[in-house]
Amino acid sequence: MEYLSTILKAHIGLAYISLILLLTRGFLSSKMVDWRQYKILRIAPHAVDTLLLVTGIAAVAIFLAYDFFTLAQFSWLLPKLLFLVLYIIFATKAFKKGQPFSLKFYLLAVVSFLLVMLTATFH
Repeated sequence: MEYLSTILKAHIGLAYISLILLLTRGFLSSKMVDWRQYKILRIAPHAVDTLLLVTGIAAVAIFLAYDFFTLAQFSWLLPKLLFLVLYIIFATKAFKKGQPFSLKFYLLAVVSFLLVMLTATFH
């Protein structure tokens, strides 16, 4: 079961990388710097968030497959997924290409992301 530990550590690490990328894009946008000119800031968030989703699904699948937990014990996943959807909506609105940067939606995205992390940490 060492691979489960590796998957969970990767998931946590990817969450922090995703948060750093979100904060970086928000900081640059607030300073009127077009972060889209940096290829890494255009591609990395999508790649990291995809890996984050894959590792999360893999961890839940392993927990359920090996009867570590029942589905009822994952009741904390519903609020986590709700906050994740809110994060995606707010971040999309904050960083919409061709639109002015929205500090309001950016802050809502950051709060939603932090709620995802807090829900996962303190379930």
